[in-house]
Amino acid sequence: MRRVFFGLACFVAVPSLVASSGCAAGTATGTATDSGTGASTTSSTSSSTSTTTTSTSQGGTGAGGGGATGGFGGFGGFGGAGGTGGTGGVDPCQAGCIGDTYDIDGNPLTGVCGCEYGCVWQSDADPIDDAYEDANCDGGDGLTEQCVYVSASIGTPGGAGTRQDPIDTVAAGIAMAQLQNVPAVCLSGELYQTQVEVVSGISIYGGFDQNDPDFKFRRSPNVTTTVRAQGLVFDAPQIDQETHLEGMTIDATAAVGGGASTYGVRLGGGLGQLYVQYNIMTIAAGADGSPGAAGQDYPSPTAPAGDGGTNGCQGGGCGQGGPQPGCTEYGGKGGDGGYNNGSGQAGFAGSGNAAGGSAGGATGACYSQSGTGGPGAFGADGSHGTTGTGGGALGGVASGAYVPSNGGNGSDGTNGKGGGGGGGGGGGSCMLWGLCSCNQDTGGGGGAGGCGGLGGKQGAGGQGGGGSFAVFAAGGRVVVRYNDMTTHKGGNGGRGGNGSAGQFGGNGGNGGSSNDDSGGGGVGRKGGDAGNGGPGGGGGGGPSACLGRAASVVFTYATNSCTTGTPGFGGDGGTSPPPSNATASPGLVGTAAANLQIN
Repeated sequence: MRRVFFGLACFVAVPSLVASSGCAAGTATGTATDSGTGASTTSSTSSSTSTTTTSTSQGGTGAGGGGATGGFGGFGGFGGAGGTGGTGGVDPCQAGCIGDTYDIDGNPLTGVCGCEYGCVWQSDADPIDDAYEDANCDGGDGLTEQCVYVSASIGTPGGAGTRQDPIDTVAAGIAMAQLQNVPAVCLSGELYQTQVEVVSGISIYGGFDQNDPDFKFRRSPNVTTTVRAQGLVFDAPQIDQETHLEGMTIDATAAVGGGASTYGVRLGGGLGQLYVQYNIMTIAAGADGSPGAAGQDYPSPTAPAGDGGTNGCQGGGCGQGGPQPGCTEYGGKGGDGGYNNGSGQAGFAGSGNAAGGSAGGATGACYSQSGTGGPGAFGADGSHGTTGTGGGALGGVASGAYVPSNGGNGSDGTNGKGGGGGGGGGGGSCMLWGLCSCNQDTGGGGGAGGCGGLGGKQGAGGQGGGGSFAVFAAGGRVVVRYNDMTTHKGGNGGRGGNGSAGQFGGNGGNGGSSNDDSGGGGVGRKGGDAGNGGPGGGGGGGPSACLGRAASVVFTYATNSCTTGTPGFGGDGGTSPPPSNATASPGLVGTAAANLQIN
């Protein structure tokens, strides 16, 4: 390389090499020969994403050869060339997340290698649990991608049901899960005021935080999902596939209606297992039973009376017996009066065969009094109705629900029977010494018997009290575990209805009077008094149970906290008026138990 010298300075024709040139002073002009040896150093720096190698060189040292007398000394030689860069290292993020970290938010800028979620994987199965453990490291307790997400506040009717776009109601979530063949519905930490019909194979889980800043709908102990409804919160009529109800506060407010029960969860039946786990359940009291209806009183306390017979007269066309009265328990018709030498007609029997009065006989001669018709017999009295029995301490199961223990009905009193009709009087004869020298007379007609009284009506039994059940299973298979359950009082039984009074029997009709030589008609007799209706028994008290079940249910009940309410009181028995003065039996006090078999 050629160098140009200016006095004591030196200039290198190639600018890039200026930094590595050597420069020495001399006293004479001449040509110098380089003899220096270059030296080099190499350093490397690496990062997690790339490797960079840099080289630096240091100028060599050397002495220039001797020149002409008085010339400058020669320049030292150039340093050696820089070293070659090293080979780049392997990218540690090339294989994805490292060291028990997971990319949950989908943001490559969060966490190491875009993986911001630290989690130790345990199992692909990640059932909901009370420790809120994320066993499969998908971001939350449970299988987060196998759920339709619901939020009352941020969900919309047209939502996709995802964590980012939830739907707005539980019913819509269940329908979407059915349509998309998704096995579960996940509810936000909010209040849902709705009754839920559980569909077989669609589980419902609560406790998902819709407002979690890092992972929407992460299941958290810091939020509460409350499902509240009146009388019944979760109704599962038929479960044929495994189904779960877990992680919620279930709040059943009091049922409305006589003897109605209050249920947190009600299972009708099926072949599949229903799991009710990790819930807090508060169940209001069962409703009191309605009182039994009282027997209806009759508009009139006394049955209709029999009509009297008409009076006897001279000649014919009179003396008819009182007609049979138009009533249920009729009295007998009165006998007609006899004419001339004829005897009167005997009275007719009443409805219960109370005999009619005998006929009055004719004397067959003037100036002599023919016989009066005889009175009918009295109608028989009815009997009082029986009293109803009180309801028992526990009802039954029918049509998928609890059936209260109702009091028994009383029975109706029986009717009194109609009185017998009076006999007709004998006729007045015209005969005197074999000659018809007097007027012919007709005897008085007999009075009709009075109607028998109608029996008093029964009092109905009081209705049994409704139950308070956290879980009620009429059939099927149920697992009840790890719940905190509080039930309240069973409903009181209703009072039995009073029996009504039976009617008094109607009076018999009077017989018609005699005329001249004829006889008067006999009196019809009073109908029998009816019996009073029997009163109804009091209803039994309602139960209180954390699990109420039919005997056929296959169940597991374990590791629950259960606080039951007191059982309902039995209702009083009804009464009947005098003369029976009957009182029916009261209902029994109900039953309270954590795990109650009903029938």
